[in-house]
This record gives sequence, C-alpha cells and structure tokens, in this order.
Amino acid sequence: MKYGSIFLWVVLYMGGMLSVWGQTDSLYRIERLSFSSIAYDEYAPVWLNARNQLIFVANRSAGGLFKHSTQKGTPLENYFYVTRRKDSTFTGSPRVFASELISGSNKGPMVFNREGTKMYLTKNIVEPGRFKNYLGTNNLLGIFESSFVGGRWTTPALIAAINVDGYNTCHPALSPDGKRMYFASDRPGGFGRMDLWYSDFVKGQWTEPKNMGPVINTSFNEVYPTCAPDGRLYFSSNRLDKTMGKFDIFYSELINGQWIEPRRIPEPFNSRYNDLCFVPEGNGDRGFFSSDRYDRTTSDVFYFYTTEPKFGSAEPLKVPRLCYTFFENNGVVIDTAIAVYEWTFSDGSKQRGLEAYHCFPGTGEYTVELNVVNKLEGTIDRNVVSYYFPVEKIEQPWIACPDTIKVNEWVEFSGSDSWFVSFVPEKYYWDFGDGSKAMGITVRYQYVRPGKYRVRLGVSGKEQGSGKFATRASYKEVVVEGDYTLTPSVSVSP
Repeated sequence: MKYGSIFLWVVLYMGGMLSVWGQTDSLYRIERLSFSSIAYDEYAPVWLNARNQLIFVANRSAGGLFKHSTQKGTPLENYFYVTRRKDSTFTGSPRVFASELISGSNKGPMVFNREGTKMYLTKNIVEPGRFKNYLGTNNLLGIFESSFVGGRWTTPALIAAINVDGYNTCHPALSPDGKRMYFASDRPGGFGRMDLWYSDFVKGQWTEPKNMGPVINTSFNEVYPTCAPDGRLYFSSNRLDKTMGKFDIFYSELINGQWIEPRRIPEPFNSRYNDLCFVPEGNGDRGFFSSDRYDRTTSDVFYFYTTEPKFGSAEPLKVPRLCYTFFENNGVVIDTAIAVYEWTFSDGSKQRGLEAYHCFPGTGEYTVELNVVNKLEGTIDRNVVSYYFPVEKIEQPWIACPDTIKVNEWVEFSGSDSWFVSFVPEKYYWDFGDGSKAMGITVRYQYVRPGKYRVRLGVSGKEQGSGKFATRASYKEVVVEGDYTLTPSVSVSP
C-alpha cells in the first residue's frame, strides 16, 4: 500500500466496539465504495453533513493548467468529494473539493467544525510556489486552519500554538463540542514514534498541546484519531501486542477524567491488513473507514452499516409466574394424632398441611400430589389427589443475565430460553444501552461505566404459517455498580 506521501513521511511503511464477544461479525455489512480504485490511494474520509458530501484524500489528478506532482511525477494528494443520493448511494466520479486549496504541497487528513465553515487540515509546512512542484520528503507536515468565506476557502494558516518546528504535526480531530483538538505528532515528549496529543480551545486560543499518556500511546505508532458524536476516541495503531497484522482500529473513552485502556474493535472492521480512519456517523450504525484489504497495494474507502432490523418498541421482560397456593376442599377426615396431609411436588419439594404455598424453580411440566402420610412410619396411607401442573413460559425474547453487574466484569447475556409459538426465530440482536451492540443467541459483555442500563434483546424471524418477516423485542433493566479500574496498555518494544 502506498498510502500516499503523507502517510509515508509520518510513520513509514511497516509492512480490529467494543467489549463484546459473540457473533459480532454479522452485525455490520461492509462495502468498498465504487469510486475507490486500484490506481490511486483514497483514504481519510470525512462526512460533511452541512453539504451532504463525503470528502476524502486521494492522489488523483486534480486537473488545472499546471499539474502539480511529486518528484516522481505522480499526482499530489488533494481533497475530493462525492455526494450522497437519497437512496444512500454516492455519485460516481469524485470531484475536486476546494480547488482554491490546490498547490504544490500534499494535503492530508482534515476535520470540519459542526457548521462546515472551518477546516483544520494536514499539509506540508513549506509551499514550493504557485507553479512549482512538491519539495520532497523533508518537507514536514503541519496542521493548518482555513475558513469558508464568500464561497471560497481561505488560504490555510499554520496554527502556531499546535505545531512544533522540526517535527510532524498531523491528522486533526475535533471533540463533539469543537473545543478540543486531537492530533498525531512525532515531537519530543512522547512514548513512541507517532503519539496522540491534544489541545483545548480556551478564550479564542489553542492551548499548549499535551501528550495523551501511556494508556493511549505506546512505543509504536498511534495515528488518525477521530472523535465520535458520543465522545469515543477512535484511532489506528500498529502495536504488536494487540493487532491482527498491521494497523488496526482502536477506541477509548474518557471516564472520571481518565482514558480507559484502548480496545480493538472487532472484525469485520479490522483485518490482517492496514485499517485506518474510522469515522462513525450518528449512533454508530453506519460510517466509513479506510483499508488496503482489497488489493493490498492501495488504500480504499469503505462504507459500513448495520444489518440490524428496526424493532420498534420493546416490551418489558415478563417474568413467568412460579409461585402458587395449593389447597384441597374435598380432603378426607384423618386422625391427626397418627396422620398428616403432605403435598409432594415433582421438583423434589414436600410440604405438610391441607394448604401449601410453593415456588417452582422454573418453567416446565410438574406433577403435584396430596397424600395422607403416617406420621410414625412416614408411609403413604392414601392418595387424596394427583394431577399434572404446567408452569408455562411466556412467549417473548428472554434475557438471562444478572440484575446487578460490576464495572469491568465480563457477564454472559443469553437468549437461549426465549419462547415462541407463533414465530420462528432466526437472528438475535443485543443492545446494551450504552451504545454497544452484539449479535448472537449468547454473548459476553463488559460495562465500563456505572449506572442503570436498559438491555434490549431483539429477535428477527418469520411468522408461523405465512412466513412473513417479523420481529420481537423485550428489555430488562440492569444496574452496573463500582468504579472503572484503569489498566494501562502494555507497551512493547519494537
């Protein structure tokens, strides 16, 4: 994979939402977008909602009278875009985004403010001149700012507070409120080759950058940060102790003022190849990322979306009735000095008296008997009544899990006791109430924040008889207690 010059300068070519274990590989579908090609690199996608455009970096020809190129004569990296249609597909051939930004330098990963009026972008620090070409690999990267004024983007201005002379500063990402910028840099004070740093926007100025520390950074490379709407920080790393091969996508969360140990997101997002620039949309049901998995030589933009159907309103989990009062109005007259009434249940329980209150251990088919028992010998003198007693299941998706869970504890969630009469179940979808989901009849999950969560189990299948597609869903409230205990990432020497 060439990655374009931007990537080569930063980390050199070094040739996986979740705390979920289960059948998560089928929860999302991934498609290589049609504009991706084997001739060029397309990467660092950004969704600009204000314009309904997907913007990305590519080393395609940007046109124009003077064609800027690298020392090898190949096109420089610039910004291109496609527009999303109403049917969620994208327009065919990419177009140049912001042609006024084209120059003799490479452009790299960028991010926009919420309004789409300000852009923070990666590019070469030194410009070779209007009709000159790229100056070479010694031209370091910096983060610049550009504003959309009068229908055009202003000339990018280097952000002095964030950049450091003599080192690369690149890959900007903004927090949901736009007040914190995350980025990658190889400047001194880090833990590895490329580290993640951050700066806060205070009183109209960016503060002095701070390293994100050894929980996030390792002796390897941490690059391409993106911030999801829920505040989760995604990034890519080639840390050898955690990856499937090359660069994998990780995420972390800020809990009680500290970042938790990064977690590698599962397949199909991560692969044995380089997986980068993860950009979720909305609640994470869809989004974009880059990977060289298609032809192993060039990066492409991939679109992902959930296969989970819409379940509508879920019903609260109904607990089957297990406890009953048993009595007999037609009991025989006995000599209480030598005999006693005794109820016998097929679950192994016994109770003496003409009336008994009994709780069965679960749903199922039981037999119940009332006998007259000899007190002295313990033998049955006479059977008064005997009958079959079914404790019936309720037709619903059943959620088996503890009511109370500890933070950071792996817990099994099972739907294997779900019961349906008019419906044939096929697929099971879990929503843990904290933004994480999984697929499978039984999965394991780990909460990282205390609180009260609504766990939903949705089941898709077919109606009995008609065979029409149908869904069922139920939910259960769980309480998560305790505080997150920080476990630092292991830093492994290369």
